[in-house]
Amino acid sequence: MSNFKITYEANDELLKQAIEIDKHVFNKAEVGNIDMCKKWLEANKDIYTFLLDGDVLVGYINFIRLTDECFEKFYKGQTKDYKLSLSDILPFTKGENRCLFMSIAIRKDYRDGEAIIELRKGFDTKLKNFEKQGIHIKDVVIDCVSVDGIKYSIDKLNANYVKKSKSEGKLYYSNNIFENRTMPKISFELLNRKNLKEIAQIQYQLFKDYWCGYADFLLEIENRQKNKLPLTYLIKHKGKSVGIIGLYELEEYKDVVWLNWYGVLPEYRNHGIGTHAFFKIVELARNYGKKEFRLVTYRVWNNKAQKIYRKTTQIAEEYKNKNDWQYGINVGKAMIYSLSLVDKKISKWKNKFINLNDDIRLHNESLRKLKEDKIIDF
Repeated sequence: MSNFKITYEANDELLKQAIEIDKHVFNKAEVGNIDMCKKWLEANKDIYTFLLDGDVLVGYINFIRLTDECFEKFYKGQTKDYKLSLSDILPFTKGENRCLFMSIAIRKDYRDGEAIIELRKGFDTKLKNFEKQGIHIKDVVIDCVSVDGIKYSIDKLNANYVKKSKSEGKLYYSNNIFENRTMPKISFELLNRKNLKEIAQIQYQLFKDYWCGYADFLLEIENRQKNKLPLTYLIKHKGKSVGIIGLYELEEYKDVVWLNWYGVLPEYRNHGIGTHAFFKIVELARNYGKKEFRLVTYRVWNNKAQKIYRKTTQIAEEYKNKNDWQYGINVGKAMIYSLSLVDKKISKWKNKFINLNDDIRLHNESLRKLKEDKIIDF
């Protein structure tokens, strides 16, 4: 049973443990050292929130006040957090404070949800005490290098995506981290014979102008094995079916799980449902022992979805394999978005063959079967 406690007082032992956590969470260049951390503390002694289980450091948050000049550099993606100097950091004082949410890190063996909740509570308490003292957090910029950091920024810090960061992460900005954002409550319902027609109709409504996947749904049901891919889900919100989402794999790429048939019906968009569903499917993807989560999309034909992909993934790149479907590549502007499912930086896809040509076969076969099964009125 965990014996969690929060402390805001840094010492050499806690800093050493924090650096050990960094080594398993961040890229080598982003791992701190004790001398640097001590310099930051000289400028602002209140930057850390530590979560301990007994005497063991479980996780921490580093939250620093910056000068206006340094804050603007971060917001514009012109600098990196490990390049902060003493002159860039200010103590928290009464009035408006502009801050960098530098890092949040949790030990791998404590990433079950409880630890992050306790750490968040401790950080919230610190900020509320600041407010009581007249210390107002005006603006916050967050440099996210992991999908967990991205999710935390969106869900808990009410942050919006800005641009790529200098550290090859994602920059997010919030001007109201105290706002209680109510994330939409959604659930997933696995494809089965009872909801097959509904899933097929939603998929057709979302993607009919480009491709259909009904034939794949039939194969999935026929060949299903417990906890084996592919898997397709209805997205449910307040008892209503609002979209679809799924996962699949390509046999030749054992370490990769792919996003499949993802979309929210137009009347349910712009309420956070799509973003929440994306993070939920990423969590499910981690159950398959894969190292990478990737998706293929088309910048022209799936234009509206690009906003979600840009803010929730780590790498975006054009797909231009000369042996694959050239119409989709040149006219649809094929894209691959990627993120890491492990504590390792994601690498680019570099145009490895993924057989977009098969989408044409699937589309034609699906249209034929939809007509035969009277799923859609043509």
